[in-house]
Amino acid sequence: MKNKGIKIGVVFILLFALLSVAGCQYDDVVIVGAASGQPGPTKGQLRIGFTLFVSKGSGAQPSRDITINNLSLSADTSFTVTNTDTGDTTVLTGAVIDTDPTFTYVNFDEDDDILPASTRVSILIPYTLEPGNYKVTAVTGSVKYPSSSGTSVKDLSLARDGDGLNITFTIAAPELTPTPEPTATPTVEPTATPTAEPTATPTAEPTATPTAEPTATPTAEPTATPTAEPTATPTAEPTATPTAAPTAVPTAVPTATPSPTNHPKTGDDFAPALWLTLCAGSLAALALLLKKRHI
Repeated sequence: MKNKGIKIGVVFILLFALLSVAGCQYDDVVIVGAASGQPGPTKGQLRIGFTLFVSKGSGAQPSRDITINNLSLSADTSFTVTNTDTGDTTVLTGAVIDTDPTFTYVNFDEDDDILPASTRVSILIPYTLEPGNYKVTAVTGSVKYPSSSGTSVKDLSLARDGDGLNITFTIAAPELTPTPEPTATPTVEPTATPTAEPTATPTAEPTATPTAEPTATPTAEPTATPTAEPTATPTAEPTATPTAAPTAVPTAVPTATPSPTNHPKTGDDFAPALWLTLCAGSLAALALLLKKRHI
């Protein structure tokens, strides 16, 4: 019974010593930029908040003049994450301290001792992971800071399953944005405006007014005075009444304006008056010849 009490005391002493020199996880694992509990992209950053557990009055208490720029991580700092779907593990390196004062800060009490509950050292861990469910299963490294005794180092440790902190996260498959199918804009077929067929205005067909044929008045034949006295009364010379020239109604519709030069011709220099005169003269001469024979 006595030995059992000693063992329990030793365990508490070791646990206190461990906590007094450790930087323990104090916040859930979150994906930067993702809403709480929501999956993150395949490439991004994790943030984990730690606090410094230091014994009151210890020389490891952070200096009152500490700033964020005084904090640093050891070169071997890394985080191991395990894909709980496949069991594959990935070691994440390149962690840095988050310099945003919203996530990294130190508060002291009136005795200049650190207040662990209101102190955070947040660490950003870059990752590139396949889609799946993950759990942070290990951490190595330490945080170094100025203390009342000079410089102190605190090892980093993860929360245990019973501490009520979340150390899991989910990576979602990227959503494929479908390429929008271009909507083909059909070329507008121009409405052919037919050329208006011009209404042919026929040229007014001129009514050909034929030149009136002059009525030839034959020259009166002179009456020959015979030397012998005729006993017969000479037959009166008939006055030849020339048949009036018919007014020709052209059947063909002339398209050209009539011209005096395009009358029908019987010869190259057709002259109706001359021909009528010659005909009348011939008739008169014939009559005179017949008269002489009769005598």
